[in-house]
Amino acid sequence: MKINSDYRRRRGQKKSRGASLVEVVAGLFIIIPLFLCIIDLSAIVVGQIVNDALAKRAARAAAQKKNSGDANTAASTIVSTYKINGIVTQAQLHKLDFNTDGQGNVVIETRVQINVPAPIPIVPLFQNGRFMHARATEPIVMLPAGP
Repeated sequence: MKINSDYRRRRGQKKSRGASLVEVVAGLFIIIPLFLCIIDLSAIVVGQIVNDALAKRAARAAAQKKNSGDANTAASTIVSTYKINGIVTQAQLHKLDFNTDGQGNVVIETRVQINVPAPIPIVPLFQNGRFMHARATEPIVMLPAGP
């Protein structure tokens, strides 16, 4: 009798170990994709912050010039000297408006390409090669005084 009860007890322990393993694996199937989504969202947020800062720097550089040509050159230089990294792989000057409204403002739009670390094909937000736009406005500081 003692042998039979030991056998049953060991067999019950194996069942509970197997059930625990199944629960852990099932939990990982939920936790790992959530973790990857958090990493992707973090990459998108970092990429947008970088794009906003780039647009602001380009607008400040353009606002210190006297005419549209010099402003375009200054803004293009700022954008082209940006060092790409693993998240932001491409940066470009999308649009520049130099004092078009007569109020003495420079409006710059930049566009960067953001690559997420773990793209998910069925979620459009988490696909590789996502383009983000940013806009910055700065007052022109080199305008000549009016009459």
